[in-house]
Amino acid sequence: MSRFFPACLVLFLAVAAGSTGTAYAQAEAGAQSLLIAPGARSDGMGRAYVAVADDANAMWWNPGAMAFAKGHDASFMYTKLVPDLADDVYFSYLSYVQHVEGWGGLGASLGYLSYGKSLATDQNGDPLGEFTSWEGALSVGYGTELLSNLGFGVGLKVVHVDLAPAEFTQEQKNGAGTTFAADLGGLYKIPTLPGLQNVPAALGVTIQNLGPDISYIDVDQSDPLGRNVKLGLAVYPYSNDVFRTVLAADFNRSLLPKSQWEDMIYNVGTEVEFNRLIALRLGYIYDQVGTIQDATFGLGLMFKGIRVDYANVPQSKYLQSVNRFSASYHF
Repeated sequence: MSRFFPACLVLFLAVAAGSTGTAYAQAEAGAQSLLIAPGARSDGMGRAYVAVADDANAMWWNPGAMAFAKGHDASFMYTKLVPDLADDVYFSYLSYVQHVEGWGGLGASLGYLSYGKSLATDQNGDPLGEFTSWEGALSVGYGTELLSNLGFGVGLKVVHVDLAPAEFTQEQKNGAGTTFAADLGGLYKIPTLPGLQNVPAALGVTIQNLGPDISYIDVDQSDPLGRNVKLGLAVYPYSNDVFRTVLAADFNRSLLPKSQWEDMIYNVGTEVEFNRLIALRLGYIYDQVGTIQDATFGLGLMFKGIRVDYANVPQSKYLQSVNRFSASYHF
């Protein structure tokens, strides 16, 4: 399969640059689509978002934040992961969250990752045909207030990975696998920080991708999911009818065996919103193993519930920064 392995390398580099796990974790994790962070808004804020998560992407970032959902929120993102290397390696994510009176928040999401087309060859290098490799993940979630200002949520997901059809594998078996996983999240809203009058804040925690390993052809060679834990803090130092600001920080650690404490990823970011029309965002990602130590920036435009977001995001030092766009609608 002459192009299948380069495509896997491309995807590995993309995910190592754009997710919450370390490079070690990416190397041994299966179902990599579960690790790609959705939303250009969070990208612009350096992916410091676990304690913010106040839109439809709370399904991925922190299911506990759905406890505080207001109205209905839908979001969509489509992005080419490594446009300088491959045009057909892309990720799309559709999510929806709504408030249910007396219950909290309900949500659902659908993620799709294309590895692109690959050319299968025989032992002599002669072409056998083309095939497409892909992943898809369907999630549902629920969040509710356990106590005043304390939300807890659960997300359940099913993921299917289709790497190659049977006629193009050595074992003549489909190179595909399916598994399920759960996300757990909590968000505590602090009405006022001690010593700082009228400055609210939030603390968040999320544990992602708790579930059985995924196998493709050989059950004995299964891969673990990208299990990780994220802690987040968000502070809202100034907010009125015209201006709104937020400062956020996340700490991300893989829960896979080869990960080390010193491999943690640190994310910081800020957003300044004016008159609910325009938002400016800055952030920074520090990922020593993934070779990312660079700034992010972004812009959001809002009008009558519609929001369009843009972000410029650094990748591994081996790849150029990418531009990402997403759109959402609140009603």
